[in-house]
Amino acid sequence: MGEAGISWGRRRMLAGLTAAVLVATIPATVAEEAASPAAVIESTVDRVIAVLADRSVSEVARKRQVRAIIGEHFDFVAMSKRVLATNWSKADKDQRKRFTSLFRELLTNTYWRRISAYTDETVVYTGARLRSDNLATVTTVIKTATADIPVDYMLYARNGRWLAYDVVIEQVSLVRNYRGSFQDIVHQHGIDGLIKQLEVKVAETSAAAVE
Repeated sequence: MGEAGISWGRRRMLAGLTAAVLVATIPATVAEEAASPAAVIESTVDRVIAVLADRSVSEVARKRQVRAIIGEHFDFVAMSKRVLATNWSKADKDQRKRFTSLFRELLTNTYWRRISAYTDETVVYTGARLRSDNLATVTTVIKTATADIPVDYMLYARNGRWLAYDVVIEQVSLVRNYRGSFQDIVHQHGIDGLIKQLEVKVAETSAAAVE
């Protein structure tokens, strides 16, 4: 894609691949809706891990289940607004819808590529704090065989539910990372140019995800 293309560096890729661990953010039951942000995160991350560990079903079925959890539990519209920033207001309704759909697919595909080989990584929940009445941060650490990866979840409350809108991995914000890359592309090629580049990237990651 050249210098104007999307930068998929190691940190940005790590952020993208791990982003969907954010699935742990929107409660699936009325009881969960009353839970604290930390409790909601823990319960739904456990759901994802349980799906990944269930080898009694096919990889296709497990991927479908994980994608469903991601679809339920991550606010891609809120994230898309923050990623596009001022460009969101410049985009028309169809462009916003298309961008959100592509961005969701990109994160879902790259996430699956990262976690499909899940073995015995563990998630440690290290803290939570309310930044205001409707904003919270939950801090965790993903422990692997080779490293401890700090992952902070940024949530907001809406209608009694806690929703995720960003994740910070090793002190790198997913939203800010993509925002910088996407703004450069929009500046040079417009919203439609960004959408075209995302279409290419989603096609690539979709093909890789089913290999």
